[in-house]
Amino acid sequence: MKICIDERAYEGSALEIMDQLRQQTFDPTEYPDTESYIWQLRSNYIRTTGLDCPLPESGVEGQALAMFAHLAKAGSLTILEE
Repeated sequence: MKICIDERAYEGSALEIMDQLRQQTFDPTEYPDTESYIWQLRSNYIRTTGLDCPLPESGVEGQALAMFAHLAKAGSLTILEE
């Protein structure tokens, strides 16, 4: 997978990219794992867009993929390769 956020490209599995983003937060210890970071992104997405953001319960990779799809629909990132 390859995505672009603010002219910066990220590559890897959805989980690897999400973990890179988690580690770039102001305080990466605030989110002890990638799944907690995804759920925080989901919360922010719902709050800012007012849209539902369903995530699958089966695995963090699937949650990361779904979150990227929602963010792409909102124009927050571009999915370059799946």
